[in-house]
Amino acid sequence: MGMKEEMSAFLDSLSQSPAAARGQEVVAMARKLARSVGKAAWYAGTTFLVLGIPLIIALEREMAFDEMEFNQQAQLAEMNTLLGNTPSYPPL
Repeated sequence: MGMKEEMSAFLDSLSQSPAAARGQEVVAMARKLARSVGKAAWYAGTTFLVLGIPLIIALEREMAFDEMEFNQQAQLAEMNTLLGNTPSYPPL
C-alpha cells in the first residue's frame, strides 16, 4: 500500500468513528442555535425600531416641551418680580 492509500484509509476510518458522528451532531446543533439566535436578534432589533425609537422621540419632545414651559414660567416670574407685581399663579 502506498502512502496515499494509507492516508485515505485512515481518514475513512476517522470519518466513520463515533467521535466524528458526534462532532457532526454538535455542528448541526450549533448551526440551529446560531440560526435561532439570529432570528431572536432580528426580532429584538425590529421591535426596537418599531416601538422603541418612536417612544424615545416622544419622550424627548415631552421633555423639551416641559423645559420650555418651565423657562416661560421662570421668565414671567422674573418679570413680575422686576415690575413689583405679585404673581397670580402659585410659585414654582
